Amino acid sequence: MQPESSKSKISAPEAIGKRIARLRSEHGWTQQALAVRLAISRVAVSHIEMDLSLPSERTVILLAGMFKVSPHTLVAGTTYPQAKAERLPAVVCCYTGLELEIALLQNDLSWIETIGGPAGNSTRIAQLAEKWRLRLAEYSLDDLDENDRKLLAEAQQQLAGLQTARDTTQR
Repeated sequence: MQPESSKSKISAPEAIGKRIARLRSEHGWTQQALAVRLAISRVAVSHIEMDLSLPSERTVILLAGMFKVSPHTLVAGTTYPQAKAERLPAVVCCYTGLELEIALLQNDLSWIETIGGPAGNSTRIAQLAEKWRLRLAEYSLDDLDENDRKLLAEAQQQLAGLQTARDTTQR
């Protein structure tokens, strides 16, 4: 008889629902918050997490994007059926609408620097800053996760700094 330490330990695959529940928890989301992001009911999320139902390929793709991993990484080593996993795309969109908006804001801020910073065309810069303030304010009404709240606060601080710099150069 071989000693226990020399036996190869074969671990059972992780249940796909347990992995989803763990990742949801790591992101600080409730089942309701995840359900809203997936456009499914909270009960459906609960059933997936308890392995009472299998997430659809669409749901796996959306989850992979939200968790910022590839669909194959999300299901690898889990109980998700291999035949369904083979139909998943290799890459998915891994950014939120807010992250896209902030990237566009960064582009506009770079443009402001190229025209001479806040001292440049102050009227146009004021209009642009107001447009961005209103666009970002709409996101503050959304149910944001902790990371998105942090990104939003940083972007709003950048806009406030732009306004302060513009006001200082006009004096």
